[in-house]
Amino acid sequence: MKVLPIAAALLLPLAALAQQPDPQLQGVPHPAKEIAPCTPSMGLNFVCGLDQPEDLLQIGASKWIVASGMGDKGGIFLIDSQAKAAKRFFTGTSKPDRKAYPDCMSAPVSFNSHGLALRPAAVAGTYTLYSVTHLPFESIQVFAVDGRGAEPAISWTGCVKLPADFKTNSVTATKGGAILANVQMHGGMTDFISGNVTGGVWEWTPKDKQLRLLPGTELSGNNGIEISPDETEFYIAVSGTQTVAVYNRADSSKPARTIKTPWYNLDNIHWSGNRLIAAGMMFDEPACGGTRKQIQDAHGNMNCHRGWVVSQLDPKAMTWKILAYGEPNLAFGGIATGLVIGDTLWISSFQMDRAAYRTLPGPK
Repeated sequence: MKVLPIAAALLLPLAALAQQPDPQLQGVPHPAKEIAPCTPSMGLNFVCGLDQPEDLLQIGASKWIVASGMGDKGGIFLIDSQAKAAKRFFTGTSKPDRKAYPDCMSAPVSFNSHGLALRPAAVAGTYTLYSVTHLPFESIQVFAVDGRGAEPAISWTGCVKLPADFKTNSVTATKGGAILANVQMHGGMTDFISGNVTGGVWEWTPKDKQLRLLPGTELSGNNGIEISPDETEFYIAVSGTQTVAVYNRADSSKPARTIKTPWYNLDNIHWSGNRLIAAGMMFDEPACGGTRKQIQDAHGNMNCHRGWVVSQLDPKAMTWKILAYGEPNLAFGGIATGLVIGDTLWISSFQMDRAAYRTLPGPK
């Protein structure tokens, strides 16, 4: 794979960096998952036995949820949302497509997974799963998921290698196989908490198998990413500015629309049925001593458990609707993704051994 040249101005290092953010904010695995009793806590129930499940995606309209694993050997997990049970999903089955993905000849023996994307494939009931992976090397790992049986099946297809200095956070893709890798930091630029530009979106297409920076997508901590159902737009959750920036795929020179949330640090953003849902932790959390910027400047604990919010964005009207929120919970921190199945809200965590669920509040 060839990486196309990028304008030198885009690679200039930022002047002065403050204390580096915690590992989750840098887009690399948290050093160790937290473990607490797997009993209900503060209105949340848990499915345990996971390994820092930063991202959650429902397979079609089924009961099955794919969960990432940010631990060093996290891999990819499968949650039965009805039985409230989880197990390792990918166990090594490989059907490599070396023509489509020439970067990797075989599946990694062990790997972690960060952001996920799941796109319908040509055959109804089958999907392509994309995983941001940092270990054993920075890449987008690609899998085929068959959801037509009593239980989904998964096989490794290939990968797209990314530059070693990328700290990729999330990924989305088109039905045609074009990949949009949302890079939170690269080239040694890390301090987006202070509002510095650290990331960008790189596109890879099956036709030329080259990475291209989409100029105009360089933001302060590119975090979650999602694509519109008609694939004409994509949405970026920006941690440093607590905004969602909406871009036209035909012209990414600047956001077409932007909306800010004053409540929480945006993390992942995904479609959940017809809802576009974003989630994250409280921006100014008294239990932790204030904002992340204040804690960073005070050299405090960046992984302090914070209150959380899950909200729904109308990407046309650019308005928010809060779906649920909660106070800091010692049994569940590092909230990153919200997913709704029926009347149940599922919540991910980048630092725990579990995913959480609760009944969605509000009128039924």
